[in-house]
Amino acid sequence: MPKPVPYLIFSLLILMLLSTSGCSEYDKIEINKVLDARDAAVSSHNIKAYDALLLPDYLDATGQSEFDVVSKMNRLFTQFEATEMNSSQRIIRLLDANHAECEQNYLLRVKADNTWRQLNQRERITLIKTSNGWKISSGL
Repeated sequence: MPKPVPYLIFSLLILMLLSTSGCSEYDKIEINKVLDARDAAVSSHNIKAYDALLLPDYLDATGQSEFDVVSKMNRLFTQFEATEMNSSQRIIRLLDANHAECEQNYLLRVKADNTWRQLNQRERITLIKTSNGWKISSGL
C-alpha cells in the first residue's frame, strides 16, 4: 500500500504553483490599472492623480526625482491647452514579488493654438509594489 505522504506533498506543490501564478496575474492586472491611470491623468491634466502613481523615492537612471518628473509634467500641462495619452503593446514582466518592468508604446498628443501635435515612443517603466499598491519607480 503506497504511503499518502508523497501524494500530499505533490498536491501541496501543485496548489502553491497555482496560487503563485494567480498572484502574478493579479499583479499584472493591478499594474495595468496603474499605467491606464497614468494615461487618464495625463489626458485630464490631473497632476495630483499623476503624482499619486509615483513612488515617493522615484529616481531613474538619468537622476530624475519624483519632484523633477512631476514638475516636467506640470509644465507640459501649462504649456498645452489639451493633452491625450494612449498606451499600447504593453509587455509586463514580474521580476520578483515586489518589482516589475513594463515596456509599452505610447502616443502623446498635445494641442496648442488649435493645432494638435503628436509624439509616438516606446518606453520602459519600472514599478515597485508598496503597501499602497504598485507605484512607478523609474522610466518616465
